[in-house]
Amino acid sequence: MFHTLTILPVALMCIFFTLRSFAAEQTEPPKCDPAGVCTEGTNQTFVTGGKHIWANTRLFADVPLPDVQKWLTAKPELEGKFVVIEFWRTWCGACKRMTPLMNTLQKKYGADLAVIGITGETEEAVKAYAGPKKEYFLALDQPQPVKDKSETPDKQPEAKEGTSAGSEWPDQTEGPAKNRPGQGLYEASFGVWGWPHVVILEPLHRTVVWEGFTGLKGHELTEAKVVKMLAIGRAMKEEAAKKK
Repeated sequence: MFHTLTILPVALMCIFFTLRSFAAEQTEPPKCDPAGVCTEGTNQTFVTGGKHIWANTRLFADVPLPDVQKWLTAKPELEGKFVVIEFWRTWCGACKRMTPLMNTLQKKYGADLAVIGITGETEEAVKAYAGPKKEYFLALDQPQPVKDKSETPDKQPEAKEGTSAGSEWPDQTEGPAKNRPGQGLYEASFGVWGWPHVVILEPLHRTVVWEGFTGLKGHELTEAKVVKMLAIGRAMKEEAAKKK
């Protein structure tokens, strides 16, 4: 029994890093500008193994933690925790439908993870938000550098629901890839164009271990999936501690 329990974390680590290496070899890195904004291909629907995402894929890539403009709640403690980043908009109906899941993750698993909702909208817009209460950490994204005023749209494009049922697709907008209304610097680095878009970073290397629209039929983010991630994360930390 002891031998089995010792081998299990090692096996999990091998699986994780094997997948990570494979993804790095198979995925062409996006082209980014000097400011770190990666916008090429953001008007496409990426498909990975049958799963659609409305952003540039970052699966199994190491990414930095968000450098936010302002915390609208207390600043979370992120050391040793999974980080669940939700890119959202105040006008987004799909974001409102997914809020209960984010609330549950923060409430039940806050010792092991931190859920952060990020938008590049104004502080006034967020304070005026009348949707379901977000019981997790909220922050304003850093604004993108604007060299030409013509790059910034004067008004918010009309949001488009993906289906009449409004439950299987994220809300989307049309507009230029760079400086979409409400899109900050960190969100732009992921090339997001459908909301909510969620990425989950594991605690050791800040590698993306899940990405996409949380309500996509057949590929939903569920509490059970998060529990499995947390279990693997604990095993990895225990193994790392043994090697010190």
